[in-house]
Formats: sequence, structure tokens, C-alpha cells
Amino acid sequence: MHKILLIGLLVGLFGFRGTAQGLENDTKGLKQRLRSEYLHNDTAQAIINLYGRRQGGGVGWMTAGALSAVRIATAGGTTTNYGGYAVQREGPDMGAVFLITAPILGYGLSKILRFSNGRLEKTLTAYGAGQPLSRSLRRKLKPRFFNQPIIEYKAVPVKAAS
Repeated sequence: MHKILLIGLLVGLFGFRGTAQGLENDTKGLKQRLRSEYLHNDTAQAIINLYGRRQGGGVGWMTAGALSAVRIATAGGTTTNYGGYAVQREGPDMGAVFLITAPILGYGLSKILRFSNGRLEKTLTAYGAGQPLSRSLRRKLKPRFFNQPIIEYKAVPVKAAS
């Protein structure tokens, strides 16, 4: 019963995240459009790299939390012998599973929300209009985000196979 509830919760969580992204702009389409719009601005490209990395990190934390929850919830019980009597212990309590994995899932969700595509577009629009970057964003822009090559995206025509 608990396993079915947990699996249903995880499927619902990831299903909700998928529909939320579907309602917002397409991730690759938005970033490609922003990259081509700010092609000759290395700071804007670094901001796009930062947001992409942080979004990927949020997905990684969410995946790790979900896999941890499934592993802990499906851990089998143990059987021990005390003085000739076999004592069988059930699997972990669902409350304990929630307490262990909730911070991991929460951290991943916060990264996804703080570095969403909507915020990226809003930040780049403000930066393009001449507003200075916030102090927290300037601190997060490390040299590795500037060192990634800027490649202009070109759509490749697709021919149907006959």
C-alpha cells in the first residue's frame, strides 16, 4: 500500500513538473532564441549558461531525491534472532521516508523555480534595457560560464525518408 502511494506521489510530482514546463516556453527553443538574440554579448551568454546549469542541477537534485525515496521505501524488512525467537521488522515508516527526502526534493525544486526560463528571460530583458545586474547574480557568474564557446544555432532542414 505504501509503495503504491509513494510511486503515485512521485509520478504526480514529475508529471506536474512536465506540464508546468509545457505551459511555459519550450526550454531549448527559448534558450536558442535568447542565444541568437544576444549572440555578441558574452555576459548575456554567461547568464544563459548559468541558468542552464542551475536548472540541470535542480533536475539532478529532484531525481536523486525521488530515487532515494523509492529506495528507502522499498527497503525490505529484516529478520533477527533473539534467544531463539525470530523477530521480523517491517520496512521503513513513510514518515521517515518523507523526512529524509523532503529537503533534497525541496532544494531541487527551489533551484528549478529560482532559475526558471521566465526569470531568465526577465533578467536578460532588463539587462538588455541597460539595467545593471544584481549583486547576487554578478557573484554567481564565474569565469567558467564565460569560457564556454558561443556557437550560433542554425536550423538544419530535414528531408523525409522515402
